[in-house]
Amino acid sequence: MKKLLFGLLATVMFVCSGNAQTKLSTAKKAAIDAQMITLVHLTAQTTYKSGMSQADFIKQTGPVNPTKEETVLLQKLYKYASAGTSDCEIMKGDNSILVTVAQLGTVSESTPNSKFPWAAVLQGLIEVIKIIIELIP
Repeated sequence: MKKLLFGLLATVMFVCSGNAQTKLSTAKKAAIDAQMITLVHLTAQTTYKSGMSQADFIKQTGPVNPTKEETVLLQKLYKYASAGTSDCEIMKGDNSILVTVAQLGTVSESTPNSKFPWAAVLQGLIEVIKIIIELIP
C-alpha cells in the first residue's frame, strides 16, 4: 500500500510539472504566425550570415541576459533563418513561444554591439500580440 501511495504521488507530481503549449484559436494562430514571419525576416536580413553558429546568432541578435523563454525564441528564429524556411513552413510550425514571451512581458536590453534592436522590435511585437489576444475570439 505504501508503494502504491508513493507511486500515485510521483505520478501526480510528474504530470503536474510538465509545461503545456499555449493553445490558440485558428485566427489567433494565423496572426501569431504572421508576427513570427515578420520577426524571422527582420532577424534574417539584419543578423544571420550563412554558416553562422547558433551561439553567435544568439549573441549578436539577442539580449545581454536572455530569459529561458527568450532563449527558446532565439533558437527557433535561428532554426528558421539558417534553414531558409519558407513562410508557409513557418506558419505550419508551433510559434506559441511568441505568446509566452508576450505574456511574461520580459524584454531585456540588447547587447551593445548588436545589429538587431532586440528590445525595440520585441516590445512592438508584444504590444501587437497583446492586442491580437484581446480582440480575436
